[in-house]
Amino acid sequence: MSSAQLEALETKEALEQDPIRQKLGSPFRAPARILGFELCGDDTAVFALANHQARVADLKTSECKKAVVKHTGPVTAVAVMPGSYKVSGSRIALSASWDKTVKVWSVDNPQRTLAVLSGHSDFVKCLVVHPTLPLVYTGSSDKTILFWRLPQLAEELSESEEPMVIRPFKTVKGQHTGQIYTMCLDRETAGVLFSAGSDASIRAWNAMDGSPLVADGAAFDGEWVVPRGQHKTNISDIKSAEGGLWTASVDKTVISWDIETGKADIVLEHSTAVTAVLPIPQVGVVITGVRDGVIYVWRVNDGSPRVIREIHAHTDDVTCLRIAGRYFYSSSLDDTLRVWAVEDVVGFSGGLEYMPAELAALKAQAAEQLSASSLNKLGGSASALTEEEERELAELMSDIDDM
Repeated sequence: MSSAQLEALETKEALEQDPIRQKLGSPFRAPARILGFELCGDDTAVFALANHQARVADLKTSECKKAVVKHTGPVTAVAVMPGSYKVSGSRIALSASWDKTVKVWSVDNPQRTLAVLSGHSDFVKCLVVHPTLPLVYTGSSDKTILFWRLPQLAEELSESEEPMVIRPFKTVKGQHTGQIYTMCLDRETAGVLFSAGSDASIRAWNAMDGSPLVADGAAFDGEWVVPRGQHKTNISDIKSAEGGLWTASVDKTVISWDIETGKADIVLEHSTAVTAVLPIPQVGVVITGVRDGVIYVWRVNDGSPRVIREIHAHTDDVTCLRIAGRYFYSSSLDDTLRVWAVEDVVGFSGGLEYMPAELAALKAQAAEQLSASSLNKLGGSASALTEEEERELAELMSDIDDM
């Protein structure tokens, strides 16, 4: 091990022992590195773990269920089927792995595999489920996207003692020239599937039949595609949001795309590789996670994109960002899942901004449980919400409460 690697390891170990970081975000500690996660109803999460397992976690008790879903390679992604698609009253989850398969299983009974999706010839790297139909999409290191159809009635999955073997009904190949790392469905209709990966291009497909999305206008040559160039290297995450598309890349940028033109609207520059992105358009911010574990909160709705918060809590790569109601969640290779209140991040001047110097100054207070008031005193200098932004946030929270 080189001296630089040894120094980095010592720094990481010191950060992991920092008593302030150990409390930020009410961390849930998983039994292995978290490569991805999905939220499943109130207080439940499904983890994709590097130790070849998918696990169900009770976030209220901070414990994982003893039953596990076992793969023969790292589990790279998980997804949860729509709430109406259940077996014996239980939600259905899926886990994708380096073992080239996707397993389908019951959240309440993880040890029983209901079905296996078999068809990729290399690692399965990403997984997406349709929000209203029993359709599943997977992207792989084999440079293909496969479309899968689960039984129309979920109960059919449990009719046999042996797992049902499901083959893809559509294979998309030839357009991407590298591994496919990330995909998403458009939020408005779920009719378009966007894909991206190591070739740094972004492509779009009809989510029903896998045909390339045809685009009108001079900006495209028939098919909707953003070629390599805007992003210089691997695209690590892609998210659809109201009015646009966001991508995060190892080239240290996050870009917002105008779907109509395929042109970049906003470019957010970082100092290191960006591994995750989460737009929250209702409050005008975008959350980004990077390779050194820092989470950035960007104000993007006033024509002058800027960082308004830095969250120094994770000690390794941020792997995934999700939102549910009033909270967003972050996972990391440091084995933790952490939760953050949107109001705290966007609306208050304290609580979540801790720079290394500030962390050092706070060590003397580590023995005390930090109260909300003390957190506010220790916060950063970002300005509070404007009147209009406060109204937008109130409307968002009202909508959430009605769900």
